[in-house]
Formats: sequence, structure tokens, C-alpha cells
Amino acid sequence: MGSRGAKTRAAIVDVSLDLFGRTGFFNTSVDAIAKEADISRATLYQYFPGKDEIFFELLEVCGRALFRVTRRIGPLGPTRMGFDNLNWWLGEWSWVFDRYSTMFVQWTSVAVVDTAVRPQIDRFMSGYIDLVTARLEKSGVEGLEPRTAAMALVAIVHRVNLFIATDRTYGRGTQAVVDSLSVYLQLLLFPETPSSVLNSLSLEVPPEDPVIEMPPMPSTAGLSTEDRTATLSKRAVATVRALVDAGSKQFQIKGYHRTSVDDIVEEAGLARGTFYKYFSEKQDLLIAISIECAEETVAQAERLRTIDLTDPDTTELRAWIAGFNSFMRRYSGSIGAWAESSADDDLVSRLGRYGQAALDSAMVAGLTATQRDYPFDPVVGAIIFRSLVARLPEAAEEFSPPLQEDASTDLLIQCIRRGFFTHLA
Repeated sequence: MGSRGAKTRAAIVDVSLDLFGRTGFFNTSVDAIAKEADISRATLYQYFPGKDEIFFELLEVCGRALFRVTRRIGPLGPTRMGFDNLNWWLGEWSWVFDRYSTMFVQWTSVAVVDTAVRPQIDRFMSGYIDLVTARLEKSGVEGLEPRTAAMALVAIVHRVNLFIATDRTYGRGTQAVVDSLSVYLQLLLFPETPSSVLNSLSLEVPPEDPVIEMPPMPSTAGLSTEDRTATLSKRAVATVRALVDAGSKQFQIKGYHRTSVDDIVEEAGLARGTFYKYFSEKQDLLIAISIECAEETVAQAERLRTIDLTDPDTTELRAWIAGFNSFMRRYSGSIGAWAESSADDDLVSRLGRYGQAALDSAMVAGLTATQRDYPFDPVVGAIIFRSLVARLPEAAEEFSPPLQEDASTDLLIQCIRRGFFTHLA
């Protein structure tokens, strides 16, 4: 390939990255990429067979950047040097994530559906976990199997960085999040770390009175499933319920974008015309599901407030985790549509922010109930907790070999107890 060809190839990759960021991977067509690059469709195919291969190339670029950072990290451990190295690593990791945020945000949505891209993402994640495992084995992590700890660490950090990139950290800047995340992970990996080490770095000082302001519950009059079925017959109510359940399932399996009305009615065993009798379009159904999701998130948050997270008896916490996992499985599609800004209606976004704030407020209350003798922002703690409960069970299922449900719950409880409640004043 000559210099002109290399320039054209680079232009295709650059405009694809921009389009993936603006419209999402699934909404970006080969025609749109060719038009943006000011080339013909035929010319684009001289360089890439399709947009999947462009995604592969971008994935390789940002993946290599992450691998380079991890290879450069110094020794970890319960010492000041180890803590400093961890803080540096997380800062560099966030820099890479910010540099390639479009790709990291998109691969989260791409990975949840069955496409040609997913195996490539799975291979990258497996290789990255192997690299992190090797670093943890050298560091002498105890109480956690190194590869399991690496899987958990990657899942947590990736999701926290995703929240930073999508502006879901309540105005906390990257450094503030990285500093509290460093403290959390230091204690998760090395709970024997003395408080003096946690106080040894010039970390960003958290606010004295951490508060998450609850946005108002958006007006949903006439849009909830209950409102839509209030005057209908029992048979019609059952039909609407079947459509809502089918939509939730298909959004979970395929993602909101890749789900069609035909997919939903086939899942429900109903005619296409029946769907339009009760919902104007796919997004109308998403709104009804999102309302249910927001209401259930608030209910989950209220249950969490009643649990003492420091109690050695974890029976209540285990029950809550089981219920929350079931909730996530049911509503992951609508949550993903909000997180990816896939829906055109702002109501979905406002419902998502309302439910998120409710859950985070409950966790802040749990974290502020105890005093710490080291710097830690409870609001960032709530963001980390959100990352744990939303992502870790999924990562455990994707792990090779997958963790059984009991083992996954044990790991999640370890992550909560070791990272948040090892050192208490």
C-alpha cells in the first residue's frame, strides 16, 4: 500500500471512529462511512470488507494501548510504592479509555449481542485478563484467586471508566474518581495495607458532606403499563403484559437497536397488528418498560438501605444480590438503551437518571454510616458499587470457566466487604 492508500485507509478508520461515537456502531452504515470519508463504497471495500473489520482495527489500536500501560506498571502490594503504582496504573488506564472512549463505550453495547465482533472482543478481554493475572500473581494477592481477582478488577475499572465517559459520576472529575477507586482496589487486593499507606499519597480530598441530589421522577401519566391497561379487559391486559415481557426479553437478547417489532410479536406469539393496537412504535414500548425499570430500581434501593453491609451474617445481602441479579437480567435491554443514549425520547434518559440516583443514594447512606481513617469519597464508592452489582455477575458468567451463581455471589460479597469495609476508624 502506497502513501495515498495508507492515507485513505487512515481516513476510513478516523471517520468510522467519529461516526460510531455520534450514531453508534449499529446505526452506522458502510455508505455513511464512505460518504464521510469522501470516497465511493467500492473504494472502501478495497480496504475493508465491511464495518466489522473497521471495528476490529480500532479495537486493536485501543487494545494495544491498554496492554502497553499494563506492561509498564511497577510492583503492586501493601506498600506505599505498590499503592503509588496502582494509582498510576488506574490514571493511565483512564487516559487510554478517554482517548478511545468511543470504542470502549461501543464495545460494551456490541458485546451484549451476537455479532461477528463479539468473538474478537472476547479474545481481547481474555488476553487482557491473563496479563493482569500475571501482574497479580507476582504481587502476592491473598484471599482471592489471582485470575478471578483480575477478572473482577478489569470488570470494575472498565465499568467505572464507562460511567466517567458517559457523564454518570455526579460531576466528579476523572482524577477524583481514580483516587477513590485506587483506595478501593488497594484494599480489595491487599486488605492488609495499613492506613498510613492509604494516607501516603496526595489524593484528591473528598467533600465533607457527600450528597447525591435526587432528580424529580419524570411525569409518566398515561405511559406506564398500568395506565395503559387500566380500562382494558383481562384478556387485553394479558396481551399488553405479553408484549411488555417479550420486549424486555428481546431487548435483553439482541439489544434495543437490533430488536424489531417482528421479533417482539414473534416472542409474544401475537400478530404484528396487535402490537400497534397498544403501542405506537418500538420506542413507545421501551418507555413503558423503562417506567417499570425505574420503579423497580427505587424498590431495590429501598431494600438496600435496610441492610447492614458490615454485618458478618450476609444472609440479607445475599438475598438482595439474588433479587438485583434477577432485576438486571430482566431490564438490561432498557438500561442499555438509556446508557447508550439509543432512544430518541428524553423520557428514557430521565427515568434512567432517576433510578440511578436512587440506587446510588442508598449506597452512599451505607458507606457514610461508618467512619474511615483514610481518604475516600462515598459518592465515588456508590459509583464503584454500581459497577460491581451491574457488571461483575455478567463478567463471572463470561469468565472461562464461568463461575457458578453461588461462587459469583461470594466474589461480589468479598469485593464489597474487602474494598469498602476493611479499615474502619
